[in-house]
Amino acid sequence: MDNAVVVLTRGYSNKEKYFNLLKRNKMLEKYYNKNISYIIFHEGNISENHQEYIQLNTIIPLNFINVSNSFRTENIDFYPPTIGFGLGYRNMCNFWFCDFWIYLTGYNKILRIDEDCFYESDYNDVFNILDDKVAIYGLWSDDANYVTKGLQDFTKTFMNQHNKNPLKNKIGGPYSSVLGLNLNEMRKNMLLTQYIKAVKESDNIYIYRWGDLPLWGEALSQFFPINSYIKSNEIKYYHDSHKKQVG
Repeated sequence: MDNAVVVLTRGYSNKEKYFNLLKRNKMLEKYYNKNISYIIFHEGNISENHQEYIQLNTIIPLNFINVSNSFRTENIDFYPPTIGFGLGYRNMCNFWFCDFWIYLTGYNKILRIDEDCFYESDYNDVFNILDDKVAIYGLWSDDANYVTKGLQDFTKTFMNQHNKNPLKNKIGGPYSSVLGLNLNEMRKNMLLTQYIKAVKESDNIYIYRWGDLPLWGEALSQFFPINSYIKSNEIKYYHDSHKKQVG
């Protein structure tokens, strides 16, 4: 199977706190496809008992993958204006831009649907659209200056070092709570691979709280033709934590 619907979630001491995840999974049942893998990445803190509980609440077979090796725990000096975002949030951003590739070597296309996103349309359509695109999303969003400090200068320097002319673009990116990616095509782009490596080595996701949203915005706009990624009305979901309807 080369397609996967994926989520990164946390473990809880109380089973009732999986409410959003269970609702998310239940919403996916309507368009369940046995040829798609349904992967739940977790921080190593979902017990086997809780995994069984989550599985019993859906007809969809789930694949739980421990990604705790990608989660840092040491103290880091954050850029002070971003102090409100904890280490867990920064770990999440690092995972969804730099590290998730490690765990998906056998997959060509993925659709990320976050724990608090209740997907309403047929997600099989997303994988069909990804046959001809590198990325698909329901919304393109701006991001704030205080959480993107130095990002554009970093990209400009990177492009100059590789003898490329950086595009002048506004900071923003795909609303990444639901994001489809053609990993097979992206793996062929060596400039993207080098950029991800440079971002990781800079530690700026952790220091400045660069989010996966603006990082994907930089990556798509700088390294791929503008017609190779698309905002699609086929993507419809409710993002519960933001109280936002998309599509």
